[in-house]
Amino acid sequence: MTRRLAILAQFDPEGGLPAHVRLHLEGLRPVVDRLILVSNSPLDPVSLATAETICDRVLVRTNTGWDFAGWRDVLATEGTADFDWVILTNSSVIGPLYPLEPIFENMEGRDADFWGMVLSRQKGLHLQSYFLSASARVVASKAWREFWASVENLEEKEDVITRYEVGFTATLMRAGYKPVPLFGLLPFPANIRLVRLERFGGWITIPISINLLGRSVRYHQELIAQGMPYLKASLIYGKDTDKFVGLDRIRAIAESNFPFNELDPPRS
Repeated sequence: MTRRLAILAQFDPEGGLPAHVRLHLEGLRPVVDRLILVSNSPLDPVSLATAETICDRVLVRTNTGWDFAGWRDVLATEGTADFDWVILTNSSVIGPLYPLEPIFENMEGRDADFWGMVLSRQKGLHLQSYFLSASARVVASKAWREFWASVENLEEKEDVITRYEVGFTATLMRAGYKPVPLFGLLPFPANIRLVRLERFGGWITIPISINLLGRSVRYHQELIAQGMPYLKASLIYGKDTDKFVGLDRIRAIAESNFPFNELDPPRS
């Protein structure tokens, strides 16, 4: 029987447990053997009690180093030897929109050393870090230990993306491990699209490879129609609302039992 450990990192400026994070935890619970929430923000008493009813462990820490530092701190205090897979995910996604067990079984059976949802060339070849899963052989490796020992409490998000999101995949690939994405790079010419981009203080529309862009945001409707179980939260709650196709379309595409009605309304 496959045993999985999942660690979900969250940050909430309101100091709570947003509904989409609770739903994410509840979606993971049936398919993992140990579930940990690491919160980079305070949890009010009600939110903490809710998290503790779902999770095996809740760690509240100061908001330093972003998600990678939160994962680092949990991994430093958790035994991983009894698990076949260690899953790292965060609060930047809404879901799962589809049952996870069939996806997990498919990906774990594809001769993957580590896997994720989307492979990107944005800022460098990497599995996007809102969902990563590493096999026991990777977790037991020197490369894994040295990577997490190197994680510092960086302040700038762009530095975290370059050094750790991109660096995680690069480090493991240099060690000989094979990444497998649920959604790989699109081949030419399917990867070339006309894209509207902000450049030099204005907007231009140019043909560009979407492998170089944030596909999980810009092409979320397309991905979900093909079986992507997550929607980026920034499309509803953050900086990408202008790119969102609308909740009604996502609800119709997913044809799932995900309780969209339980999501928090966007904050003004």
